[in-house]
Amino acid sequence: MNQLNTLQLKTKIRALVLSKGADLCGFAALERFAESPPGFHPRDVYPDCQAFIGFLRHFPASSLSSYSMAPYSFIRNMMVQKIDWITYEICDELEAMGHTAIPIPCNEPYEYWDPEQRHGRSIVSLKHAAQLAGLGIIGKNTLLINDQFGNMFWLGGILTSVRVESDPLAMYSVCNPDCTICLDGCPVSALDGTTISQSRCREYSMGFSEGGGMIYRCNTCRVICPNHRGVSFGEPKTNNGAEI
Repeated sequence: MNQLNTLQLKTKIRALVLSKGADLCGFAALERFAESPPGFHPRDVYPDCQAFIGFLRHFPASSLSSYSMAPYSFIRNMMVQKIDWITYEICDELEAMGHTAIPIPCNEPYEYWDPEQRHGRSIVSLKHAAQLAGLGIIGKNTLLINDQFGNMFWLGGILTSVRVESDPLAMYSVCNPDCTICLDGCPVSALDGTTISQSRCREYSMGFSEGGGMIYRCNTCRVICPNHRGVSFGEPKTNNGAEI
């Protein structure tokens, strides 16, 4: 396939992804995954993989404004369903076009699970793959941050046999080097600026209401980020409100 036809196919696939309800779509060719951990490289999942197709869908920032965590829990659960359905529809249409398309679940099931650390890994890390596809930059809170949507979105992704060129990497800055708001604000000190202690985070943030419904009790790292609604949303500040 010549370069023109490859570009046309990439444009067609991007339009397909956006038509299914995604806000942004990005591509990362296989060579960008050279530093993937053993066992979690795209070709560990699909041996003939040529590229990753990533996308994001925003969710309402108003869900963070409630004193109750029920609205945020509702939004989170709805986004998992929505992203997985979008992923399914994209895979179905790509296959109809003659291409292999392997869905990456946006949440569970985890095939890798460390019960002692309560640490799970997706078959391919969506946030790292999305960063390689130019959809944002991972912040100190370990969330992917996009210049337009901040961290108020959910990610989906597909491994495919389609050969396409990678999109440009995001070049904007998402974290002030001196900003420690998320690290200092985490109620259980689960963040160190690079990784997250899933055991601490899960134990504190995930639980059940008295009525038995699952509820997320904490979204502090998301909401206190000065850029949670977009990189230009606010200037980074320290926890006492002084600019840095």
